[in-house]
Amino acid sequence: MEITQEVLKLLENSAELAYPDECCGFIFSPKLANPSATIRGQAFWPVANSSDPQLRRRRFLVEPEDFAQAELAAEAQGLELTAIHHSHPDHPAEPSGEDLAKAWPFYHYLITAVSQGQAQETTCWRLAADRSGFVREPLIVLNDL
Repeated sequence: MEITQEVLKLLENSAELAYPDECCGFIFSPKLANPSATIRGQAFWPVANSSDPQLRRRRFLVEPEDFAQAELAAEAQGLELTAIHHSHPDHPAEPSGEDLAKAWPFYHYLITAVSQGQAQETTCWRLAADRSGFVREPLIVLNDL
């Protein structure tokens, strides 16, 4: 997956602002005529973490209405929702068991590790075809278009 430098900065800012809680949001990409083409995330839509306040340090929850609004906003811009972003406060940028339990096969998952309030690393993952785990994918950061 590719993202612009601007989108990466927005992801990192969102993660730092939410610290010590997890943040969450969506990444929009142009619609692709060829499904095997590289996805290029070029817009970020932050979403409120609706998880119970006592669980937000290790969990995030996106309400169905937020998904619906994001899909409508993407469509209005000629884009599609292709990735879900969240942060891992004081934890590696690797999917957790909770992430695996809630993952859907048609999205990319970007995770930003935040240590002591500072974004450290953002990684990209896809759910394995058999849903047994995640496969790490390269995340290429492009100069802004």
